Amino acid sequence: MGLLGSSGFVIYPHDPRVAEWSDKAAEVMRPIARDPAVQAVNLRHGNTWFVGVDALPNTPDGAVGDVPLMGAWRDAVPALPLHRAQVSIIYPGYPKQDVGESDANHRYRSNRSAAHVDGLLPVGPQKQRFAMEYHAYILAIPLGKVAAAPTVVWEGSQTIMQRALLEAIGDADPSQVDITDAYQAARREVFDCCPKVPLNIIKGQAALLHPFLLHGTDPWDPEVGDPDGHGRMTAFFRPDLGDGRAWLDIEL
Repeated sequence: MGLLGSSGFVIYPHDPRVAEWSDKAAEVMRPIARDPAVQAVNLRHGNTWFVGVDALPNTPDGAVGDVPLMGAWRDAVPALPLHRAQVSIIYPGYPKQDVGESDANHRYRSNRSAAHVDGLLPVGPQKQRFAMEYHAYILAIPLGKVAAAPTVVWEGSQTIMQRALLEAIGDADPSQVDITDAYQAARREVFDCCPKVPLNIIKGQAALLHPFLLHGTDPWDPEVGDPDGHGRMTAFFRPDLGDGRAWLDIEL
């Protein structure tokens, strides 16, 4: 059994070094998220989701300004350079339906928390799925209170998803195989047999996820509210393995 066990994720306890980094990252992100030009390319779903891909100006070792990114996961994962983190921000009312968004897609976001495996990208007019990004792991770090719209995972789903993609791709180049049907069938299996678990993480904690773990974001809970007025801010790192075969066979 690997580091993440059968669940496919681990939540690390509070670490003051992580809390310091989170405070600095939130301080840096707030003006970025308010910039109209940045908002124009990042806001989705009736302005209730700031996508925030590559939004955080961290260094390749994860530092923001003079604050290093340190934590217990460091010795547990491959030593890979870190990209600029995605900072996903959820605002009250999420998810509203975008103009042009189909009812089916909106229902999936609302009812299934937009459950997905990262790196399986829609290609062409038919939105067929291909494995185009090969992540070593997913690291989620809250930059404030995230209970109003938590990241959710389907516990144990990484086993089902990885097996399905291995069978669909076989010995081929992962980027050249249409995995749409296999991916959708595996998700249905996950929904039938894997419990959905919210990652109830607080500032100073971090969650490490298997790259094949099915995950998403729950709709905004108005009873929880937005006490600091900045939305639910979570930083995500997904370091690139750069090798589709290594990704398919990953053990974590």
